[in-house]
Amino acid sequence: MFAIHSTPSREWVHNSRVQMNDQVRRLQVAAPSPVDKPRAFADALSAAKGKHLLVALRGHPDPDGIASALAQAHIALRLGVAKVTIGYSHELSHRENRALVKLLNLDLKKLKSVKDAGQVDYIALVDSHDVDPDLADAEGLEVLTIVDHHRANAPPKARFVDLRHDVGATATIFTEYLSELAPLDADQEDDRRVATALMHGLATDTDDFSLGRSVDFRASAYLADIADRDLLSDLSRRLIAPSAMDTIARALATLVVRRNFAMAGVGFVPDSDRDTIAQAADFLVRREDIDTVICYGVVGERHIEGSLRTHSASVDPGAWLESAFGMDDRGRAYGGGRRDKGGFRIPIGFLGRSTDRAQLWTLVENAMRQALLRQLGEEGGSATVAVPPPPTAT
Repeated sequence: MFAIHSTPSREWVHNSRVQMNDQVRRLQVAAPSPVDKPRAFADALSAAKGKHLLVALRGHPDPDGIASALAQAHIALRLGVAKVTIGYSHELSHRENRALVKLLNLDLKKLKSVKDAGQVDYIALVDSHDVDPDLADAEGLEVLTIVDHHRANAPPKARFVDLRHDVGATATIFTEYLSELAPLDADQEDDRRVATALMHGLATDTDDFSLGRSVDFRASAYLADIADRDLLSDLSRRLIAPSAMDTIARALATLVVRRNFAMAGVGFVPDSDRDTIAQAADFLVRREDIDTVICYGVVGERHIEGSLRTHSASVDPGAWLESAFGMDDRGRAYGGGRRDKGGFRIPIGFLGRSTDRAQLWTLVENAMRQALLRQLGEEGGSATVAVPPPPTAT
């Protein structure tokens, strides 16, 4: 049996297109959800009206975190928060991150203590779900909002929590908030600055959108006509500093491959160059016969820091690193991550006082190799991969 359809009228077609276009505009950034998260976010921020909010970045700020903090400050000020400080506790160690702050003329404060920001009433967290342990005097202050796309070992506690694992960047979530609460205007310099930062954060956290989800592309479509294209072009020129090349060279010299897994120790790295470890991992994971790599070194003679990069769908970086290195005495994992990358930071304690750097590196190297080989199921295999300590970074 065949169904007979009449030809639709022009008026019907026109009305249908109008309705469809309206729906597309409403879905520019994200599909509808049962909870109106932008409005819930605004409701939580209303507690800080007329008060001072500290947007606290954890660890060494990256473009996604910096952009998300800038977006939260933008929204908060529009909603009546009297003062917003964006603070961080660790160095802006990556050249790209320093360029972002400089080119966009961003006002970020390095803080050892909450008191360094003045009289703070509330804390907000972006691109992380707990306060940096190196930020003093944060106890007793309420964490008002948490917005992040990383997995948490335990449910984060705040008046408002938006923790999404189906987005490629926290910047995507804030783009949704902006479109609902404080739409950006391409004619306003501050709005263009926020859009530029968010677009750059999106691009870096999704590896130039190769890891982007549909919601990330919708967010970028919203930002595309507002962001400053010339500034984005400058920011995307990811030049490799000489120090990063030195670290990559040391990683190549000490590389050990086990099936499709590789590891490399790079020796001692100054605090200012800690991000060169991640750059070395980014480089090594491009080798055709491996899908997962860990690169590590001693940073500032106080911590073992490392980066994991993977193309394997079976490797969950956060769970993998937690299984390899465990947790500290407060139950916090030494490592964490998202679907394709992760990082870890382990204190070396009193061993850092050693004046014999070659001996210290030998101890670190042996401990790291044993932990990683155990995780790979090669118990007791570390003796077969011993290599001379790499050159010391200057």
